[in-house]
Amino acid sequence: MALADRDFPGRIILPLLTLGGIALWMNYYGFLGKRPRSKVLFWSRAGRLIKKYLGPDYVEKEKALAEVHDAKEDYFSQLPDDVLSSILAHLTVVDAARTSILSRRWKYRFASMPTLQFRCLDMFGIKPYNHTCCPYYQQKFLKGVNQLLQLYTGRKVTHVKMTFCFGRQFSSEFDQWMHSISRLGVERLYLSFDCGINYPIHNSNPIRNSDKLFKFSLELLSQASSLKHLLLYHCVVQSSIGVRLKSLRTLTLLGVLLESDQLERIFSSCLNLNLLELCYCKLPYKLWISGTVTSVVFFACGGLEEIDLWAANLHSFECNFFSKVRFYFSFVPMLENVMIDLKGATAMPYIFGDFARDLPAQVKSLTVKASQSQIEYFPIKTQMFRNLRELTLVLVFTHDFDIVNISPILGVCPLLQYLDVVQSRTTRDGRGSGIRPPLSPTYHTELKEVTFGGFRGTRAEIEFAVYILRSALVLERMFLTPCFTCYSGSGTWEKTRGVSLDERKRNSIEQELHGQAISRNAVVIIQ
Repeated sequence: MALADRDFPGRIILPLLTLGGIALWMNYYGFLGKRPRSKVLFWSRAGRLIKKYLGPDYVEKEKALAEVHDAKEDYFSQLPDDVLSSILAHLTVVDAARTSILSRRWKYRFASMPTLQFRCLDMFGIKPYNHTCCPYYQQKFLKGVNQLLQLYTGRKVTHVKMTFCFGRQFSSEFDQWMHSISRLGVERLYLSFDCGINYPIHNSNPIRNSDKLFKFSLELLSQASSLKHLLLYHCVVQSSIGVRLKSLRTLTLLGVLLESDQLERIFSSCLNLNLLELCYCKLPYKLWISGTVTSVVFFACGGLEEIDLWAANLHSFECNFFSKVRFYFSFVPMLENVMIDLKGATAMPYIFGDFARDLPAQVKSLTVKASQSQIEYFPIKTQMFRNLRELTLVLVFTHDFDIVNISPILGVCPLLQYLDVVQSRTTRDGRGSGIRPPLSPTYHTELKEVTFGGFRGTRAEIEFAVYILRSALVLERMFLTPCFTCYSGSGTWEKTRGVSLDERKRNSIEQELHGQAISRNAVVIIQ
């Protein structure tokens, strides 16, 4: 091992301790003013301070305690190196440094962590509900972290995660810190400019005190040649035309403010961007989606009213808005999967009207999320989704909704092969819409599989199941299940909760559905 490698653990211990524990005393008395010239000098200074504040017998007691521990069997330290590294990767830097007292094998293990996590609240013992650090702690945090990152220069750190709160007055320290980040070979970078836990979640004011947000420029990452994944929270994101982030593959923006034309500049800077996620953001009136992105996700963003899609490689598009947003599919030749969730009374007429009309012909999978107040409107136009292969309808917060109302869906999707109907968080008394004549079958030549999640066996649900069985000429499987997990967007999955059907109820449903299928190969599976 080279001399520099042998000295490295000792050189980083002091900056680590600066951020927590006894190092608060060391830093207060100016111990961190200069870097130790050698490991011997470091331990001599540290020993004097430890004896001063913890007593002269502290070191001797620690040595005696270590001898007792060494005599015992230490199964924890016998774990493989990759397991130990995985454990450390889930700890903050301060907590990882504390593991050095566990055993001799752990003593310098934290010095080679591939993941560094900093959170100013944890390091200074500040309560989460008081989520603003005073300027003294802010500056101290920045200097300590920056010193540590400089000592890591030349070593591989794949993931850096930092949560802190400070204003524009510390921009020079932050610039120095980002310069150090660029030299570490970081692949994943998470930056949260707010120590609080409150998300801006409603459309009218998605970001509060936007004038006090830290302005983050992507130009600070221009030298980060290995950065692949970037997440920014609670800031103003800025980019310039000359910036080039060739390695960046995914960009996630949470609670950020995007000013006019900034997203277009981001696309021009990120030449190989694949995934763009914007959640709880404040956006301009209109956005143009372009560049190399293959997947775009909007979730609970405010201010936006129009989206124009000009992305040649876009394959998947998801959106969740609290108000109506109009979409223009100007140039998306590769788009195949779309998920849409719009709130408001005018959402369904738009989705099954102009949106359906403008949806590109090559789109094969569509997921529509709707609440009870929106389901009153349902499509009746002939072959509205003429090329759709997969359709998922997620019905949320529906009370005594008559599922038969969605039966026209087969008529507007002539090429539909897979249909998922999920009733999420529903309450029903099973009365349906009263007595009515049986539904006339809509003979469908393509439908192969139907899944009905949140199925309780009410009269309306059984009527809808019979309608499908009598209409689908090539149906192979129908799944009826009280519990069902469906994709709800933004990388999350939602599981419907329901009570399992008892044996008597199951037998009754089987008898009513038996012999109803027009397809000879149809199998009904009641879970």
